[in-house]
Amino acid sequence: MAKLSVTATALIFEIGVFEAIRAVQSSFEIPIQKVRGATEDSRYLGFSEVGLRSPGTGFPGLVAEGTFRKRGQKVLSLWRRGQQIVVIELDDSKWDRIILGCEDAKALAKQINSAIAK
Repeated sequence: MAKLSVTATALIFEIGVFEAIRAVQSSFEIPIQKVRGATEDSRYLGFSEVGLRSPGTGFPGLVAEGTFRKRGQKVLSLWRRGQQIVVIELDDSKWDRIILGCEDAKALAKQINSAIAK
């Protein structure tokens, strides 16, 4: 599972080796100024909603790791079955949003939203 650290200046995503291979994405940071907000959304990853995988790994209901494109939107997904979903909305970034699998989506969304409110 990707690990997210929330600081006053950035969201820091630490991606493990196997997840990096499946997602074709290494660890990275997003400046806090580029984050519009975060929500818990357990229904977000309906595979008809995600779009075309390019590049990454996707098996409906099992894993969605990588970049997905649909209607001009670019989404980075780091999710596997059994994880709750946090949707992080971005401005002026490589992606329009990041879908992150985690253990407690409500708490993580609250933590992200508190950081951007400061």
